[in-house]
Amino acid sequence: MGKLLGIKDFKGGFTIKADTLAGTVIFPAEKITERLQEVLYCGNSEVDQILSYLLENSGKMLRPRMVYLSGSLYPHDDDSLTDIAAALELIHMASLVHDDIIDNSQLRRGQPSINQRWGNQVGVLTGDFLFASAFNLISRCQQPRIMENVTDTIKIMCSGEIKQMGMLFDLNLSEADYYDKTYRKTACLFASSCKAGAMLSQAPEQEIMMLEQFGLNLGYAYQIIDDVLDFVSDSSLLGKPAASDLRQGNITLPVILALKDSKYGKKLRSLLQSNSGSPRKLKEIQTILEATGALQESVRLSRRYLELGLNLLEEFPLNPVIGEMKRLSRYLLEGYYKKLDTSVGQPLLMVSAEEDLFAKSPLDEKITADYRDYN
Repeated sequence: MGKLLGIKDFKGGFTIKADTLAGTVIFPAEKITERLQEVLYCGNSEVDQILSYLLENSGKMLRPRMVYLSGSLYPHDDDSLTDIAAALELIHMASLVHDDIIDNSQLRRGQPSINQRWGNQVGVLTGDFLFASAFNLISRCQQPRIMENVTDTIKIMCSGEIKQMGMLFDLNLSEADYYDKTYRKTACLFASSCKAGAMLSQAPEQEIMMLEQFGLNLGYAYQIIDDVLDFVSDSSLLGKPAASDLRQGNITLPVILALKDSKYGKKLRSLLQSNSGSPRKLKEIQTILEATGALQESVRLSRRYLELGLNLLEEFPLNPVIGEMKRLSRYLLEGYYKKLDTSVGQPLLMVSAEEDLFAKSPLDEKITADYRDYN
């Protein structure tokens, strides 16, 4: 698992100058999308059709947002920052294409996956094309440290995928196993995105480490709540079949926590060991996850990681870029929390006023509307 550092590890040493920033930094989604289109155009109609399909079904562009915002803390070459942001999105896209092949997933964001529509062979080559395009963009910026950061991250992601294959249907996984898997499959790329942007703008080393840790915490928060949604949301919101992770043998945090319960743990283990994948069985599992408080505890842990990430940003001088990063973080997770189905059992979002991480600021409506347009 990636090392999570505390606030005490970063005291002092911040040198951001307010005069390097002017107004609120707006993420140039259109410019980055255009750059992706340029890079992915190859002149072969069959290949271009596949790549266009991918771009039409792209997601929230979270990783390029983190690259761009982290790189905007200091003066920078905007074209280079755009290229690095686009490269991290290409790497994310490539990993999803390959994941869908490995998992035999038929849907991605509610649409047929590349492997479902064109087959596994085309899917593998499409992912390779995306990786190559990303490396080409990074090499143009002549930043060896960023290339090393990104390639090291891809190695971690690949090792995580291989490790997960050996953990499928393993009901003895610990929370430490889960967090290590989450680091390798999700959080490391969030961290790498923040680090790459900060390195491009030549931020001080301490601040690069701080932003990397912010991305790491955000990645953990994001993945945990995604794992909760797999049990409590419907397929139309998820863009994939509900409980798909469980069907594939991917044991996630809510299940790990519930298996430890003295009252329901044995029953849950028995259900999971049975071969039946009936709706009734899945409903029983969901009921146990609610009764044990495993879903509520997972949400609490997700909020805790988000809080840790936001606390790291508090160590920076107040400026428009840091404010934007805070609002993006709150918007991202708030959108996920709102998807949680509270129609059965205890509401999952019960928190005290002191724990409410999403208190509105005067600019929140404007920022929220801006991000919604892009999502």
